[in-house]
Amino acid sequence: MGKIDGILDDVVVNTKAAASAVSKKAATVYDASKHKITAANIRGDINKKLRELGKYTYKAKACGADMDEQIDQVITEITELKDNLEIINAHIDEIKNQKKCPNCEAKLPRNSNFCNVCGTKIDVADEVIDEVDVTEDVVDEPAEEAPAEPAEENAAEEATAE
Repeated sequence: MGKIDGILDDVVVNTKAAASAVSKKAATVYDASKHKITAANIRGDINKKLRELGKYTYKAKACGADMDEQIDQVITEITELKDNLEIINAHIDEIKNQKKCPNCEAKLPRNSNFCNVCGTKIDVADEVIDEVDVTEDVVDEPAEEAPAEPAEENAAEEATAE
């Protein structure tokens, strides 16, 4: 009977360890997903602001209206949103144990010595220079609608064309 009790104790211990590992992984996946949703919302907000910037620029150029104050305000808002997006992306990279290639900005495993996209050698000095302080507070203002990552440059060109 002693062998069976020992085996059952081992099973219980192993089951608890497995449950703990699964729980930690689930929390990591949840955190990464939450940050990705926030990043998508911020990208949506940036695209809205780029369209707004395009409209003001069009009015200023086509109609000769003085839109400098509005343009400066929107540029400031876009800059703040991009800073927040950079912080959120740094959080995601941290959670996923990734880093960016200093040459092409591809996402790489943190222990990579070379970029698997462009072949650039990854130096420890490059990682220190490109670090972003992920402890800063992020303004999380959800967007009404979050497009599926459209190119910001295209949005600016479309807004200018209106």
